[in-house]
Amino acid sequence: MRTVTADVDRDSRGSRAEAILDRATSTYITHSAHRTVPQGREATLIPHGHLRFRFLGYPRGVAESGRLLFVTPDSFHSAYEAAMKVFAYADLPAHTLRIVGKIPSRLASSFARTISVNSKTITLLDDTVSDAARVEEISRAALVIVEAPETDESMSTMLLALSLDRPVLVEDTPFTRDLAAEVGDSWVRLHPGRLTAVELEKALASFTKSPPTGTPDLDARDPDTVSQQFTAVYRSAAASR
Repeated sequence: MRTVTADVDRDSRGSRAEAILDRATSTYITHSAHRTVPQGREATLIPHGHLRFRFLGYPRGVAESGRLLFVTPDSFHSAYEAAMKVFAYADLPAHTLRIVGKIPSRLASSFARTISVNSKTITLLDDTVSDAARVEEISRAALVIVEAPETDESMSTMLLALSLDRPVLVEDTPFTRDLAAEVGDSWVRLHPGRLTAVELEKALASFTKSPPTGTPDLDARDPDTVSQQFTAVYRSAAASR
């Protein structure tokens, strides 16, 4: 039977089982033109749909000046450990950092040490939170900081933040550069390489001086259009059996 799979990274393949699945797969779907699929195969590009309508009616807060946010639907990627220490080291007296999501056990002591020393400016909700809690936390943030932008969790976080009209700060990569060009570069703020204290200070100074206006342009990610694209791919895959 031929199947449809999504966002397979060529570098992650290696096991015999994955190779068998690759041979059985008729169509690959990717959310980004910069994702890779097995060599010699083509992929259908379908963007991640926006989430503007999914959480209508959920309680939302008001954006708080200077409130930065790390948030994840599951457990934090290890890259957030360094980003937290960058915030603690940076000279940002007008900013606070809110961390919402599960801290992996291997990073728990590191997070605890940094937060204990910076308890007036860093707060933590160490738990897997509901959609409602994420919506409320994001809506209270002035800016959402995203690490490891290549992961599906980060992609979802960026789209949720933008759908709630909250800007994101993220590393400059081919994917995030395309996203910034699509939705507006005042909404997707890019920093070169891994986040440093200097780059964070520069980014926040620029954000304070020139905050975003209007709303992010998410028209190309209309969920009805995205749904139709998925339906067409599934029907084509089924017909090729």
